[in-house]
Amino acid sequence: MSENLAKIDALGQACPIPIIRTKKALRDHNEVEILVDTDVSTQNLEKMAKQLNYQYAMKQLAPDQFQVNIAKAGTTTATAPTTPAATVTASTPTDGDADQPHIESSEAGQIRLSQGYTVVINTNTMGQGDEKLGQTLLKSFVYSLTEQDVLPEYILFYNGGVQLVAEGSDSVEDLQALAAQGVKILSCGVCINYFDLKEKMAVGEITNMFRIVEIMRKSQRLVRP
Repeated sequence: MSENLAKIDALGQACPIPIIRTKKALRDHNEVEILVDTDVSTQNLEKMAKQLNYQYAMKQLAPDQFQVNIAKAGTTTATAPTTPAATVTASTPTDGDADQPHIESSEAGQIRLSQGYTVVINTNTMGQGDEKLGQTLLKSFVYSLTEQDVLPEYILFYNGGVQLVAEGSDSVEDLQALAAQGVKILSCGVCINYFDLKEKMAVGEITNMFRIVEIMRKSQRLVRP
């Protein structure tokens, strides 16, 4: 067993939590051994390993229990055989990259905040189909934003999306964490009034549709869940 092996029990935890916990552990360890309980989690972990050019190995311990080992290049995994990850080739910067969003780095050297990258949320669910599932997915989306190496400059809320910034929302703490890191949280004032949330706002500021359009127009990337 590697002396630099981190073990994670993610049984019962839905994606993206196993991915996020694994990525965090790999910052300080050469190898991670993680227990998950769905095929989806093993597939997502394998994709992550390929993207990072890390070694990947998986074995099924029970019908609903899988052990996944991911190791950095040059590390022998605790589980054999390993599946070498596909090589990822970085693109060479060109003159056209001058138009890419400006990116600031934290003191630790990690990319944290991107100017020109805006997230737009206009409903309290994600996708179409089951409403409860959509709310769960949107909560997971907002949480996943907090764990990104590159954070958006703005998160804009309008229509039903403004419900996420109000007291009682499952996403308030995650949005507050993003705001604390410099992300600007802006909500449509007309929408806040429509849903009678002015006295219940727990994060961010009220803005107007002109400002929302202006930010969206100037943004180099818009992300909509």
